[in-house]
Amino acid sequence: MSDRSPTPPSAEGRALDALVSEARQHLDVREPDASARPDARADLDWSRLESRVMAAVEAERPALERARGGWRSREGVLRAGAVVLAAAAAVAIFMRKDRDAPLVAVPPSPGSDVAASALRATEGSGAVRVGGHVASPGHVVRAGNVIEVDGARAVFERAGKVTWLVEQDDAAKAAPGARPAVARVASAGESLVLGLEHGVVEADVVPVPVGEAFAIDVATERAVVRVAVHGTHLRVARAGDRVTVDLTTGVIAIGAPPRAGVTQGTTVTAPAHVELDATDLSTLRVDHSPGATRAPVPLGGGHAHARADAPPPAPTAVATAVPAHAARAPGARDPLPAAKQEPRSPSPRDAIASAVRACAVAQSRSGDVLVTVNTTLGLRVTSAGVVESAQFSPPLLPDVQTCAAKAIYATKLDETGLVSIPIEFSY
Repeated sequence: MSDRSPTPPSAEGRALDALVSEARQHLDVREPDASARPDARADLDWSRLESRVMAAVEAERPALERARGGWRSREGVLRAGAVVLAAAAAVAIFMRKDRDAPLVAVPPSPGSDVAASALRATEGSGAVRVGGHVASPGHVVRAGNVIEVDGARAVFERAGKVTWLVEQDDAAKAAPGARPAVARVASAGESLVLGLEHGVVEADVVPVPVGEAFAIDVATERAVVRVAVHGTHLRVARAGDRVTVDLTTGVIAIGAPPRAGVTQGTTVTAPAHVELDATDLSTLRVDHSPGATRAPVPLGGGHAHARADAPPPAPTAVATAVPAHAARAPGARDPLPAAKQEPRSPSPRDAIASAVRACAVAQSRSGDVLVTVNTTLGLRVTSAGVVESAQFSPPLLPDVQTCAAKAIYATKLDETGLVSIPIEFSY
């Protein structure tokens, strides 16, 4: 066994040991308990810590000055070591304290549960798909849903606000294997915004006192053109970058989508036929001549259509005026004179069924499973057409039935006795 005594620590070693001991004394790394302060940084007095550590260094200064390299080089090393130790201990405290917390809080998703509309009816033998699934009357449409219509017409309704349809244009209807109409629900807030990729969207919009109730966006590689509606009946057709708008009643604004507020651009009043290239707003041409506007599809959305000779409502958007006599696009053919059609009011049966669907839409929540509900509403109606009693078989959710009761008992029917109304909807 060797009888040599252990080599005493050097001056550098004693100084570093003092630093480590001081750091451990004041930066004890431990799991926080219930009594710990909410913010660990509040426990650290950095000025006091540094003064005590440097006091320990100063006590070792004579030994360090005798060591190789001199004091000046050692001072920088020791000071850096003290700072590194203190920072490392502090980081350890914070990392342990918050190790189970996410680095970046996940923001709440926007109101994707808000229903945009519900599919009211389909016409034709073709297919109507919402989000890639075949849709039937009552299907709820939400923000982000893509609507595809091939060989059919799909009519949607947002109760009390807008009734709208999606279909192929006339050329596509006549050509087998033609591209389907495609529209996307871009926003389902106070203003319902659709993105039209191909085909036709026609809408009957209940007027609003301020703002825009409905809008159609046409996006190209260069820009986005918005057709904003304040309350009107219009038809927007898109084939590639070519866009046509037939405005039967009311007023619209055509321009770039705003960051906030209403659309600023060209204001167009009814009746009018509009054509433009969506990549260049300067190509916009408006024709107010008699017979230029395509006849509207009766949607029965509740919008009171104005007479053609009635003064248009005051626009809410500041516009760049386009002369009424502006020339039509080269090569465009004059359409046949439009036959005057009056909007068809929904029957009492349809009005009640639509009200039930609207109540179901308001109470539904989005999910990965498509649920289809079939029920029969049994009514007892007096000789005056007043509903005495109503019963769903099978019953619906209580909130849906309570909501629907307001419309059911307020509707006067043209039938008497026992009346059965089959109702179907999906969500």
